[in-house]
Amino acid sequence: MRLKKGHGWYLAEEVLEIRVEGDPRNVVHVNTRLLQARDGEHAFARAAELGAEAADEYLNPEGRKVTISFRGLREVIEITEGLADGGEIRWTESVGVSERKIRAMLKPVEEVEAVRPFEPVDHPDYRCGEVVAEAMALFEKKG
Repeated sequence: MRLKKGHGWYLAEEVLEIRVEGDPRNVVHVNTRLLQARDGEHAFARAAELGAEAADEYLNPEGRKVTISFRGLREVIEITEGLADGGEIRWTESVGVSERKIRAMLKPVEEVEAVRPFEPVDHPDYRCGEVVAEAMALFEKKG
């Protein structure tokens, strides 16, 4: 079932780059947003607007400047089915895929992102210092 014009939903993938002063490494986030738009061009413009709004600068808990830059959009995809439990919202197509490559696409449950336990990664500290300070103050107040 195709959605009527003017009522379409889209997935937009924005690319953000995070840099922390004094750390040579960057952190790149690819965020997927759900958007409602008239058509694909409107969805692209809206996604670019939201991505630009995500740009920010602040100090981390160590007082180093954190810069978040919107680098652009990786993809904007129309959702052609209505949003519902079990609805198909995205697909890809490949031709001539070997059995080995098909098996390589599959993950056991313990490797699926939503199931896997959180494991901290060594990366630049891009936490907002003000937010961390507020959270610690609330924690100390309750303790």
